[in-house]
Amino acid sequence: MRYNYTKAKNFSEFTTRNGVVDTPLDFKTFAKDIPCQNACPAKTNVPLYIEQIFQGNYDAAYRINLEDNVFPGVLGRVCTRPCESACRHNWTNIQGPVQICHLKRISADFYQTPIEPLIPWYENTGKSIAIIGGGPAGLAAARELFRFGHSVTIFEREPRLGGMMIHGIPRFRLPAEIIEAEIDIITRSGITVQLNSDITYETLKTIQSEYDAVLLTTGTSLASQIDLDVQADNCMYGNDFMYAFNTNTLAPLSGNVLVIGGGFTAVDCARSCARAARKLMGEQGTVSIVYRRNQENMAANFEELEEIVHEHISIQTLCTPVAIVKDQNKITGVTFVKNKLEVSASGGKPSMKPIPGSEFTQECDYVIVAIGQTQDYSILGLYSSADEACNAQKKLFSAGDFRTGGKDVITAVADAKQTARQIDEFLMGTKRRSVHIAVQMYENEHDGKTGRTRDFDLQWLETMPTAPLSQRAQDPDTEVEKGFELQQHASVSSRCYLCHYKFEIDHDKCIHCNWCIEVTPRKCISRVSHVFFDEDGAPVDYIKSNTAADGTYIHIDSDECVRCGKCLRVCPTEAISMVKMTKIECSNSVTKA
Repeated sequence: MRYNYTKAKNFSEFTTRNGVVDTPLDFKTFAKDIPCQNACPAKTNVPLYIEQIFQGNYDAAYRINLEDNVFPGVLGRVCTRPCESACRHNWTNIQGPVQICHLKRISADFYQTPIEPLIPWYENTGKSIAIIGGGPAGLAAARELFRFGHSVTIFEREPRLGGMMIHGIPRFRLPAEIIEAEIDIITRSGITVQLNSDITYETLKTIQSEYDAVLLTTGTSLASQIDLDVQADNCMYGNDFMYAFNTNTLAPLSGNVLVIGGGFTAVDCARSCARAARKLMGEQGTVSIVYRRNQENMAANFEELEEIVHEHISIQTLCTPVAIVKDQNKITGVTFVKNKLEVSASGGKPSMKPIPGSEFTQECDYVIVAIGQTQDYSILGLYSSADEACNAQKKLFSAGDFRTGGKDVITAVADAKQTARQIDEFLMGTKRRSVHIAVQMYENEHDGKTGRTRDFDLQWLETMPTAPLSQRAQDPDTEVEKGFELQQHASVSSRCYLCHYKFEIDHDKCIHCNWCIEVTPRKCISRVSHVFFDEDGAPVDYIKSNTAADGTYIHIDSDECVRCGKCLRVCPTEAISMVKMTKIECSNSVTKA
């Protein structure tokens, strides 16, 4: 007896099971399967370095981070953690995301082998590049451009490199020796550094005539101005305050301090005030953050909000400053109006609507205005933005906060690395390196084992050890977060699902026995009647079937998969396979699959 039927398409979410690929389908699959890495601006290989930590290989974990995000020790302390918001644990359990940022710090705290500068990709090209600004963007770009084979000179206005990492973030959050050690890895490669070099519009023109390309990475060095009369002896803008605090040039503080703002700088200023005004030592007076929106919209994460309360700093929200009370040249109070929030039509932060008759005045002895920073465009002459200047001058480029506006360290690093590729292509006339996906298939004798078990999903989050309040009071630079101890590493790292492993079904081998569905610990494998694909062949949706007769495929939903490997081990026809995927940047001469 013969049956006539239409065979269902045997689809795969990669264009190969072994090799190096770069089609839209491959990149879409990678982005969907590893949401943490896709969310990271620098595309840090999160699951791979966590896997190395779990195996006790701290050197390898640090080198992975160093390659991808340039400053592992820095970012392990101050990263804004977009990866954690994307972590699959956010929807597969109630414990919260993997502590990815803290794991990055583990790699930096526990590596053993001295770290040498990264090896250049190409020999000397004879091209020279000037970088104006030695902050995170300038340093990251310098490292990448040197690896492209170019001669690089950094011009820095201050007597030391680091930019806002050194001058804008307090030492109790980010010790100077951590920054300097990772800067040293970059500068030891052979980059030329000229400190105390304040580049103006006139000197920039001279530099442009002497170098093959010029990159502007001067950040956001100007304070955003408040539309109130705050010119007074007892008022500072946030970036000026943090510079003085970090350089030990801050005048003594006393009494009640008001910090206006709710961003990173405002929070750092308030916590620094608690030390500078000796509030941690029991001195009289208060430190208060006053913010126009609610705590949910503040820059501080949950852990930092807890430390703010622990350090006796108050937070007043939904209050906008509307007037300044002065006695001669001293501010004695600030008048606020209370707000209510309204949903923004653009989908961004909520807008604020003042509540009539809600005005109140808060007395103070010192005011810090920390409502943001902006770029100093005086170096551009008549141009009003970095993009405008760079579009008009082909040898001129910009990166980091100077191009994007105030962001964070990880975004500045990512933007600088991308700009370095653009500069190399401009200088060499061709794109020499590209990003690919390396796919490695594991044979069935590997048995689908990734090194983790389902039990790891049941672990509670580890608590970050912190310095006691008495220690913070004795030494204002004492690092508050002490880092995870050795015995905590296994439980912190083993929670990661290791999403760079992927399980797929060969539908030509599948006999619909349902064994994989029955052993899965979650509803990650289903019988489906239809799978819908986009224009690149990536599955975007499916319809589950209620009966075996309606089932066209047995489908593994990688969003729900916890990489336990049980499905592969139980399959009687070896229809299920496991691959490991890695995003790599390599020469365009690489042989693809």
